[in-house]
Amino acid sequence: MIIMCREFTKKYFWSLASSYQFLFGAILLSISSTGLTQETGFGSGEWRVTPRISVGTTYSDNIRLVPSDQAEEDIVLQVDPGISVRKRGGRLDLRLDYTAQGLLYNNNSDANRINNQLQVFGTSELFKGNLFLDAYGSITQVPVDTTGRTDAGNLGASGGIPSGLTLFNNLGLGLPGASELFNPVGIFSNIALTDNQATGYRFGISPHWRQNLGGWADLTLRYRFDDVFYDEEDTDNDQQTPNQADISDSQTETIEFGLASGRQFSKFKWNIDYFYQRQKLDTAQIADIADSGDDRRENVAGKFSYRLSQQWALLSEAGYENNEVADFEDSQNGAYWGLGAIWSPSRFLEIQGLYGSDVNEIALRWNPSIRTSLEVSRRDQSVGVDPGLSWQGSFGHRTAHSVWSARYTDEVTNEQQLLGSNLLGVGPNGQPLPLDDQGQPVVSEGPFGLTDRNFRRKRFDGGVTYRRGPTGLSINAFNEDRENQDATSNENTYGAGALWTWRFAPRTASFLGLGWERDDLGENQAGEIEANEYWVSVLGLARVFSPDSGGLISYRYYRNDADPAEQGFRENRLNIRFNMKF
Repeated sequence: MIIMCREFTKKYFWSLASSYQFLFGAILLSISSTGLTQETGFGSGEWRVTPRISVGTTYSDNIRLVPSDQAEEDIVLQVDPGISVRKRGGRLDLRLDYTAQGLLYNNNSDANRINNQLQVFGTSELFKGNLFLDAYGSITQVPVDTTGRTDAGNLGASGGIPSGLTLFNNLGLGLPGASELFNPVGIFSNIALTDNQATGYRFGISPHWRQNLGGWADLTLRYRFDDVFYDEEDTDNDQQTPNQADISDSQTETIEFGLASGRQFSKFKWNIDYFYQRQKLDTAQIADIADSGDDRRENVAGKFSYRLSQQWALLSEAGYENNEVADFEDSQNGAYWGLGAIWSPSRFLEIQGLYGSDVNEIALRWNPSIRTSLEVSRRDQSVGVDPGLSWQGSFGHRTAHSVWSARYTDEVTNEQQLLGSNLLGVGPNGQPLPLDDQGQPVVSEGPFGLTDRNFRRKRFDGGVTYRRGPTGLSINAFNEDRENQDATSNENTYGAGALWTWRFAPRTASFLGLGWERDDLGENQAGEIEANEYWVSVLGLARVFSPDSGGLISYRYYRNDADPAEQGFRENRLNIRFNMKF
């Protein structure tokens, strides 16, 4: 944590001292330092502070991921100190994971650097049962240019999606303590000198109030301030000029108000929700961006239902959209309303339909057991940021030896919002929760480059993880479409990955991974179609020496069959590392 603070202060203090970033950093540090100083004063199990360090070396025969006739080999020494902090219970919940990925290059010493990687989320109960304060932040590395070269750790990843749905995951390997010892980021990410990498920072603060109004209504009021900014890496002047990010730092303010019927209502249920969000860009790169770089989204909606019987209920919904979003000229503001019904033939199944002149929707919820859930909705609305048809869906199923999952999202967003959303989910009562609480690393937003443009994003992720005895298998597939107002700049990426693990001794396991991804990137300025087709395979062996130490050796083959061909490359990489926690 000290290393991160020094790097942050050195790079940003003088330019940001008058802004809110400094305040957010202080809040996060105060939460963390409070936990560390009070660790001995709490009961067993409430606090867990785990320092760790990983030391290793990597050989690459193409450290810059360039065509074979230009390939340059290098040996990289890697030293990754880090710390994990966990606190649950009482009036404070905290999760903090920080790693300083230190890279020392034998043949490219001017490229030596430290990649800061942070995921922190803390929520404190300030006034019992009513007033809460959330503070959160993340630091991660992201590609700058969609058409540039990218290291394999970005394949399959995307903002807002848990890191368990990347090409390779589940490096727990069935070994005791392995999930905390072996970090996939150190094997797959950020080592190649691509001149196509920036560091994305996101810090936020969110006070919120929850109140029960005598059983008649439940009130929720939340304010959020999110700051997202980027820092591009410096590269030596003798090498290719790095790509410049066409993206601005941004500050986003969000106000959410909700009022829902309480326990005093039995047959009649209702809720009213108000949402206001304004995103301000520091320096607008696009000339026609609306309102001098600001995006505004505002809507109010009310739902009302009256239960006629155990199986049937009447439904109505009305709302108003008032948005001003850059790059979406077909955005329509105005009111909508619809009438419908809810059919619940059993407590496991519910189908609801809504129809009106400006909106129609059908939604299905199926929960046959606590192990299985399915939710699908189809909505066609004539007002909003991008009027028309949209789908949303999620599926989850657990068995004794496997976990199945799928998710489909259709939304209008931008890169700043995606970086902001990759840390938080929504839990009970609308409370933000860390999406990934399984010891997985922070992931980046995938191979897409940085731009200020808003786009319509359609993302599907599906996967299954199976483990029985000494054998484990995880398979993941994904597809993401990004649609812009200019159809020639639409982008699409899709692919799949699989990781097989075998614990053939009590403390030793092997793993084999295969992955493929294709990126269709539209046309360049010369009117040529651009595409990347990545293939990656990894083979490794891991051993846990003690509950607090372990070692790993891996070989990786990585290639890109690109169009145009000069973007293609081949790389062989050998990685040896030793990991210890304290």
